[in-house]
Amino acid sequence: MIERLVNITKYKHLKKGDLIVRTGEIQNDVRLLDSGIARGYFLNINGKEVTDCFVYHRGEGIMSYYQLELDIPSPMTIEMLEDGGYYYMPISEVIELQEYYPEIIRLYNRLLMASLNMHWRLQQVLNQFNATQRYQWFLEEYPGLIKRVSNKYIASYIGMTPVTLSRIRRNLKDGMESEESKTWNTIIKI
Repeated sequence: MIERLVNITKYKHLKKGDLIVRTGEIQNDVRLLDSGIARGYFLNINGKEVTDCFVYHRGEGIMSYYQLELDIPSPMTIEMLEDGGYYYMPISEVIELQEYYPEIIRLYNRLLMASLNMHWRLQQVLNQFNATQRYQWFLEEYPGLIKRVSNKYIASYIGMTPVTLSRIRRNLKDGMESEESKTWNTIIKI
């Protein structure tokens, strides 16, 4: 199984600003980000970019962007936020290998479930947490990303303006935390 996967896998190096996929492009490959950071975004009704996800290697394995169906138009654009690269393999060949190796189905399902759970958690955070709590959740969930990603992308991801994010960061840095943010360690465990 590993030999067959290696034989169909290729690697692509990308630079900051390169697009992995554009909205509407048909997805013919399974992509696994190896290095760098990518951001998935779509345009809202006013034509403004809304960050939907960050994809990066978190130290525990290769992260990827998964959509529920493959071989369909991408619902978003994915761009590199720093130099990096990804492995890719044709969907048709991965599907063929799934018929012979149930381990591939289990792995893909595990990765897909992790992605789906993250999106559900984000929806919960966006709808149930105040702005300070959303920012603190981001810091906890995405350690180190605050130093590597533009504030405007982070603000968009956690549902606030860059001005609001700057104010929250300044207030937290100055030690002017509200009672709500002091109880953050309890809230994040929910």
